[in-house]
Amino acid sequence: MSPVGTGLAGSAGVAPVAGLSPALPALPAGAADGADAARFDAALAGATGGGLGASAVGRLADLQRLHATSDDLAVKAVTGRLQDPSQYTIAATEATLATQMTVALRNKAVEAYSEIMRMQL
Repeated sequence: MSPVGTGLAGSAGVAPVAGLSPALPALPAGAADGADAARFDAALAGATGGGLGASAVGRLADLQRLHATSDDLAVKAVTGRLQDPSQYTIAATEATLATQMTVALRNKAVEAYSEIMRMQL
């Protein structure tokens, strides 16, 4: 196994990590200009098929949707247009739990990144 950052320019791609992610495309030689960078970004988007980044964006969109629903139900509850106030309580609890889970995952990701940065090569 070669160290990180070597042999990328001429290789066919980077091998996936234990089946968790698909192979990444090879970095084009001389990728300093914008056209090569754009081609690499397009190849990366096609190779990942969504992957972790798309999953994270999707989860954040879900979190935003939960908070918007909770806010909407809160306004309806205050104005008296909500028939069942327990709907607001449930929505607010779901939004709170989703936020706590997102923060916990972020903290674990930062912790893992910090641990990797402390590793000696």
